[in-house]
Amino acid sequence: MKMKKLINAVIAVLVVTAIGITTPLPAQAKYMGHSATPTELRGNWYRYEGNNKWQHFKITKHSCILNGKVLCSLNKKGAKKLHVMQYKQNGKAYYDLNKFSYHYQEIGSFWLSQRKIHGRRVMKSYYNMGYFSVYTRSKIKHDYSYEVKGDFNKYLGR
Repeated sequence: MKMKKLINAVIAVLVVTAIGITTPLPAQAKYMGHSATPTELRGNWYRYEGNNKWQHFKITKHSCILNGKVLCSLNKKGAKKLHVMQYKQNGKAYYDLNKFSYHYQEIGSFWLSQRKIHGRRVMKSYYNMGYFSVYTRSKIKHDYSYEVKGDFNKYLGR
């Protein structure tokens, strides 16, 4: 009788383990710490400025580059040193990429939006006064950036 209970327990453990191993987990970009940018934000991003000119924002694992100028990096000091902080607003995450003492030193808050343009998600950025910049993965001749009057906090992370 004891042997039968032991065999049943072993079989139950094996079944539970097999189900746990074969069940697929959803792939998500994870926030890993203060010294690396989130994987969902990495890559080349573009925002149309008019007259066939684009703003090019490149995010690598350890730096942020805007139009060829390094905004923040692990090699820099002070407000230009890469220091990623994750915040949540309305259940959505957004990131500040540098540690600043004064508001003018901030490079902005960034997040990957649920909005899609040409079938691909966009990156949004907020810096000041209710103005949101929208970046796409490819060069598109349209500026999707917008301005919000009133309380801008509810739009962060969306």
